[in-house]
Amino acid sequence: MKWALVVYFMTAGGWQSAETLGKDKIGWSSIVYESYQQCASKARMFNEDSNYRDRIKAICEKVMS
Repeated sequence: MKWALVVYFMTAGGWQSAETLGKDKIGWSSIVYESYQQCASKARMFNEDSNYRDRIKAICEKVMS
């Protein structure tokens, strides 16, 4: 099973994915990983960055085939 690292941005309407906001076209698109462990490791590194913590977050989501 593959997993996608999806980036969410805090907006006035709550958390919204980069794809929903059109930010995937400027480099914030989801990245697919072969395992949950690989994805979770990258998400943890991203989410621990104090520059992003309150405004941007990364979550691993199952990729539907």
